[in-house]
Amino acid sequence: MEIQSNLVTLKSLVEKQYVFNIPIYQRLYVWQEEQVKTLLEDIEAAFNDGKELFYLGGVLVVENPSSSTEQRKVYDLIDGQQRFTTLWMISIIFAGTLKSFIENEGENRISFAIREEINEKFQSLINGSKNVDITANIDDSLALIRRFHSEFEGSKPGKAAKIAEFIYEKVQLVYTEVPEKTDLNKLFEVINNRGIQLQHHEILKARLLDKLQAQDRIKYSNLWDACANMNQYIEKNIKDITHIKTTHLFDQETAKVGEEQLADPTKVLAAIDEKAEENSESMTLLDILESEDVHASFNSDEDNEEDEYDSEDVRSIITFPMLLQHTLRIYLAKKEEKDILKISDKELLMIFSDNFLTKSVKDENVKKFIKLLWKVRYYFDKHVIKWVGPKDHEIHSIRRTYKNANKNGRNIYYSLQRGESTARGEALLQSMLYHSQQITTHYWLTPYLHYILENNGQDSYKYLKHLDNHLLCAEKDDKTLIERTRYFLEKPYYKTTLSTNILHEELGTEFPHYWFYKLEYVLWEKYGNKGTKWREFKLTAKNSVEHISPQNHKITDTNTVSQEQLNKFGNLALVSRSVNSEYSNLPFNEKRQRFINNNREKLDSLKMALIYENEKWNDDLAKKHQMEMIRLLEEYLFNTNSYF
Repeated sequence: MEIQSNLVTLKSLVEKQYVFNIPIYQRLYVWQEEQVKTLLEDIEAAFNDGKELFYLGGVLVVENPSSSTEQRKVYDLIDGQQRFTTLWMISIIFAGTLKSFIENEGENRISFAIREEINEKFQSLINGSKNVDITANIDDSLALIRRFHSEFEGSKPGKAAKIAEFIYEKVQLVYTEVPEKTDLNKLFEVINNRGIQLQHHEILKARLLDKLQAQDRIKYSNLWDACANMNQYIEKNIKDITHIKTTHLFDQETAKVGEEQLADPTKVLAAIDEKAEENSESMTLLDILESEDVHASFNSDEDNEEDEYDSEDVRSIITFPMLLQHTLRIYLAKKEEKDILKISDKELLMIFSDNFLTKSVKDENVKKFIKLLWKVRYYFDKHVIKWVGPKDHEIHSIRRTYKNANKNGRNIYYSLQRGESTARGEALLQSMLYHSQQITTHYWLTPYLHYILENNGQDSYKYLKHLDNHLLCAEKDDKTLIERTRYFLEKPYYKTTLSTNILHEELGTEFPHYWFYKLEYVLWEKYGNKGTKWREFKLTAKNSVEHISPQNHKITDTNTVSQEQLNKFGNLALVSRSVNSEYSNLPFNEKRQRFINNNREKLDSLKMALIYENEKWNDDLAKKHQMEMIRLLEEYLFNTNSYF
């Protein structure tokens, strides 16, 4: 038997009665919430666009003959099991048309070899048990899937069922079966060492630079490459790529008002010209793609002044394809041309083909775009949060570049520091937007970056408050989020009617998470001086709405609210899935004590900190808390409304 690959749907796998096993040599489930969220958002986008199929990558399997029968075949999942397991978990939560993918004649579609406890817990979940703890990653992913199911159904009754049908019939996988006697050790070596496919943004780069004159391609390729590495700061990237001296392009005083020469792509290009040797040979398309060879054409500078660069580990909150699309939106707005329909990593080439890279695009258009890309990326680094620190202890922070001299005064080095005091508030506000908005789009970034570019970064914090309020707290606007952000590209100080009416409704777990995140930021701004724990408060990802007075309480419980107050904003808080599971239906006094015990060093929720200052809980206190929180939000909204 040779290796065979075919396109399959979940429906076709059900019809063939295939069953799958996760071998013991495979890792269990390691996907984080961010990966699951991206998958669900991509599926929803494909569904909303009415796509006839949605390609989701591939899986690699080998038949397990000892478990297979004439009626059904059992396959060991060798590669792609994280994605495949996630589709199975989506099926368990969404059910509907997907229900037939959950089991095959009473047997779970997916089982975990020699992990009977995991199999039993999944079986309990399938049988309808609500509070099943499997593993932290699986539990977090299931909670996120439940949230998406609830939001789909809340936005339009029946939508969740239709998306389930879409996943079942339209999502396609490349299903590759390897022969039974394949040497798996060699196969794993091939899988682990296989070459990474050329990424879409690299193909786009080649197509754009192909429009330029030969003598310009190298330096514009340098600008592009410096922008493409999102997990380091751009001034270090350009220095590493070209070995140019950047110290004369940066000084502290001009940096304070956003006018440093390093932000100007024309100045950077001039520095590259000065450094580069004359090269009359033209670049082929292959030259452009093999940029490492291009970089090698620059001689290293032994006398380089900037021999040190002090930086913590950093990680961008967005991908480079996303940055390209935010830049494209700004470019199109400046030319008063039609906006793109959406931001999508997977459709980068198509978006640029439809909106920029047409037959009419000229040399000067490509240059303008790459220069704009440099400016956008430079100000992005200076004004937008990054994940900072070791992976297990990352925090959102804005770091600013400072130029320093070492003790002998001869060598210059850059260091990254928090910057002025307002950077903490701006970082927390951005963190609120990051956690409350789609991580695959972050549409708010386009008008924010546009404003920064037009104003050299001045008053960026004030503007972000204005943008957040009028973009996300509008009384009513039926336009999509990307359409609404275009208003601010055309008219940065656009205003609408602000409203908190939704906070008076009885929505329970259906409350938009945005308002909980927003309140946390407002409370920090208002009461950040209450003490160290309040001052050092940081927002983290949360996905579960918790009832302070539980939905199901014992008759003996005294600190409860009536049905009238149960699902109102005053009796609710946003927590992580693990906290929601821990608190569950515990009475108020037990939840309060657990909160106090768990928050001795730092606060997880400012709203809950205020609630648990009360030693008892009832309708009057829930109403009072709700009205006070709404008052603070309205006070913030309407005070901020006067900034512009």
